[in-house]
Amino acid sequence: MATTQARSGDDQHHPFLEQLGPLAAQAEIFLYSVKIICGKQTETNCCCVAGARPGIYGTEVNIQNLNFKPAPVTKLFLPLVNAGAVVGREPSFSDPLAPQTAYFARTQEHLTLPVLGATMDDCCRITELLLGAPPSGETGLTIGLLTIGSPLELSVCAVYTANALSGDGISIDVAYISPRRLGPGELR
Repeated sequence: MATTQARSGDDQHHPFLEQLGPLAAQAEIFLYSVKIICGKQTETNCCCVAGARPGIYGTEVNIQNLNFKPAPVTKLFLPLVNAGAVVGREPSFSDPLAPQTAYFARTQEHLTLPVLGATMDDCCRITELLLGAPPSGETGLTIGLLTIGSPLELSVCAVYTANALSGDGISIDVAYISPRRLGPGELR
């Protein structure tokens, strides 16, 4: 009698990589992991502030194709704090392959950047992906990781801004994100 065996997670081909098409099976993949922090963290008497001190935060991620051919790009956002609700604190985690993870289909995108083309993701776009519609009004704190993958090396940087709830002062920081290279044998 034949039986169906469940495949382990290591044997699954990840849908994130499938979005890169046939190039994913032939070339190395460049992966970028960008920390995202957006929205307002209000004053609280709780001893456990959800990942940030009270303030207003923004992140903008710039992606540019500095190659002389179009670059397929796949993006996936994994929330750890979603509109103030902590969803990825130990022992929990953000798992895009879990059957109950409805946000995976919404927070994954595929595009092709033209030669020397650029695009950006910001807090409005991240919130739209998570909620399924454009945001309106003030949003609660959202923290997560934006994973960007391409068979071509890209230029990726993040611009972080923060200011106090009182409106006094502003902080801005720019971080250039280095890729992690995965070879064909590591893509399974």
